[in-house]
Amino acid sequence: MKIISKIKLTGFSLVEMMVTLVISISLIMLGVVQLGTYQDQLILNNTTKEVKSSIEQAARVCTIRHQAIMINYYPVSKRIALIGKNYSRQIKLDSQIEVYNLTSLKISAKGSISPQTITISNHKSSQKIKLQMMWGRVIDGKD
Repeated sequence: MKIISKIKLTGFSLVEMMVTLVISISLIMLGVVQLGTYQDQLILNNTTKEVKSSIEQAARVCTIRHQAIMINYYPVSKRIALIGKNYSRQIKLDSQIEVYNLTSLKISAKGSISPQTITISNHKSSQKIKLQMMWGRVIDGKD
């Protein structure tokens, strides 16, 4: 006697496989979009910190050398130039970054700047740097 055993193979149907594939791709795309947003915010944060530390460093140099330094922002070339008698520094900004209220800013030979607020934006969000250099410090302002 021959025993015939029927083995029923089960698996995904084409519809089930397509639904699973669509859900997986949707989750991956959501992660990619969030990663892009995170990267934009990271570039904005790092640019703000770099501009802040450069201004603080320039103020210290002014105090030590008793020389004034001019800070200029060039929107076409996306760079900030800090220029003094024996001091020169250039900051190259990312193409998506804009800086507002930073035109012909002068740090005196004593290291002081009149109070001012600089806004750094990537067109999605912005951060502010409040300059109060009479007391030798820069204050971050978040919106």
